[in-house]
Amino acid sequence: MFTRVRRGTKIGVRQRSLLWAGLALFSLTLSAFVTSTIAWFSVSDFLTVGNIYVTTTNHDIRIGQRNEKGMIEFASNDEIHNDTQAFLTPVSSMFQDNSEYSATSFPTLSNEYPSAHGYRQTGVATTGFFQEEIFLTTDVGTYVYLDPTTSVTANTSLNEIAAVQTGYSVEDLNKVEEAIRVSFYSEDGYVIYEPNVETSSKTKLGGLLDVSFYDGYIDYNSSFEEVLYGEYNEDANLVYEDAVGHDVVHHEYDDSKPGVGGKTKAGIKHLNLERSASEGGLKIKEEESYSLSELGHTKKWVTYIAPNEIKRLVITIYLEGWDKECSNELISAAFSAHIAFMGEHRTVAPNNN
Repeated sequence: MFTRVRRGTKIGVRQRSLLWAGLALFSLTLSAFVTSTIAWFSVSDFLTVGNIYVTTTNHDIRIGQRNEKGMIEFASNDEIHNDTQAFLTPVSSMFQDNSEYSATSFPTLSNEYPSAHGYRQTGVATTGFFQEEIFLTTDVGTYVYLDPTTSVTANTSLNEIAAVQTGYSVEDLNKVEEAIRVSFYSEDGYVIYEPNVETSSKTKLGGLLDVSFYDGYIDYNSSFEEVLYGEYNEDANLVYEDAVGHDVVHHEYDDSKPGVGGKTKAGIKHLNLERSASEGGLKIKEEESYSLSELGHTKKWVTYIAPNEIKRLVITIYLEGWDKECSNELISAAFSAHIAFMGEHRTVAPNNN
C-alpha cells in the first residue's frame, strides 16, 4: 500500500518544498484495574481523553472536520478543537481487516477477551479508544510524514502524585508511554505508530492469559491443557508438556520482571510456545507497527495529498492489549502526546502497492 519515493528523482526547487502541520498537545489520565499479569489487562472507565486540538502552522495545508450537518468545514484559523471525553480500554490490532477502504469506513480493532467467550476472535471494538476524523487539503501534491517533534511521553508530574496515592513507583507508572499506539487510516492504507522504540517491537498478537477466572493461573480447557489466545495459524500443532503435581511459574513471559510471569496450575499441561513454533509450525501474528524514525521524512509516509484533493485521515489513539507493558503498575498512570506532521511537496503522485 505504501511505497518509498524512488531515489535519484530530480525535482526542481519550485516543485519541492517542506511544510509543517501539527496536532497540538493533549494529555489524559489512565486508571487501570488489572485482571492478568500477562500482557492483556482491563482498564476502568476513568481513563479519558479530552481537549484535543488539531492545528496547522503553515497555510499551505488547510485542515478541517465535519460539522453538525456532516459537511466538511475547514478552520479559518488553521485550528480545530475537540473537547469530547473518550474512555480508553485495551483493544488490539489483531484480526484487523482494513483492506477495503471507503469514504465512510473506519479502522477495526478487536475487543479485549471476556471470560468464556472463546480464545481467538473477540469481535470488533466499538468503544475504548479515541478516534478523530480530519481532512487535509493543499494545492500542491504533498507526501505526509511524522515530524521528529512527535512524542508520546509519560506525564511525570501527574505520575509523581499518583505514585504517592497508589504506592507504585514513578518509574513503573511512566511505562504507560510504551503501551500507547497511534494509527493513521486513509485510502492509502493503515499505519501504526509505536512510540518510544528505535524499531518496531513486533509485539505478538497472541499468547497465554489468565482471563477466565482471574485466579492467577494460565487458562486451560476441559482437556486440562492450557489454551492459546489471539491470532495465529489454525493448522499449527501445539506442543504440551506433561502435567506435574505442583504449580509451575514461568518467568519467560516477562524477563524484566522475574516472578511476574504466568503460572501453570498443578495437573495442567503447559503449552510450550517455543517448541510449538519450532516443532509444530506455530506462527503468532506480529503487530505491524513503525517507530518515529521509520515514519520520518523520506521514509514511510502516512498519506499523500494530491493537488486540490480533500484527503480524509482517521487518527486513532489506543492501548495495545498485547503489549507486555500493559500491567498493573499502570494504575493511575498519565501520559501526554504531541503528534506533528511533516509534508513534502511533490508534483508526481506515488505508486501504491
